[in-house]
Amino acid sequence: MSGYVFRNRGWYTDLVDIYRIKNQTVRNIDTQIRNLIASDVPCRVYSSQINGLSVQDTAARVNSQDKLSCDVSVDIRAGDELVVKRGGAMGRGRNPERYYAGKPQNYYDPVGGALTGLEHQEVGLMLQNIAK
Repeated sequence: MSGYVFRNRGWYTDLVDIYRIKNQTVRNIDTQIRNLIASDVPCRVYSSQINGLSVQDTAARVNSQDKLSCDVSVDIRAGDELVVKRGGAMGRGRNPERYYAGKPQNYYDPVGGALTGLEHQEVGLMLQNIAK
């Protein structure tokens, strides 16, 4: 996590672990492994659009679309798996929630974040779990 500059420390109430899939060949067999890119990165999940339970023939599913905000220096790419600990930056937390990242959008402050402190990136999140 070193190297990240967090100007909005009070607003980032959650923590995220970022995983990225990497192709690997072992004994002539191609596999994919999940690599931890960064852990406990301060962030905030907001703008939640939580849908109700969707019942289908094979399973019941829970779907939602949320947004995540974090510093622009954080390396998040579309397709990354994000494990978010809601309230984790405040010493609280429940069970982590697993999301998949959409395309990040950076919002830069005109003076390098020195004036407003609003420089950040937003990432669309997709949550889709089978209900137990």
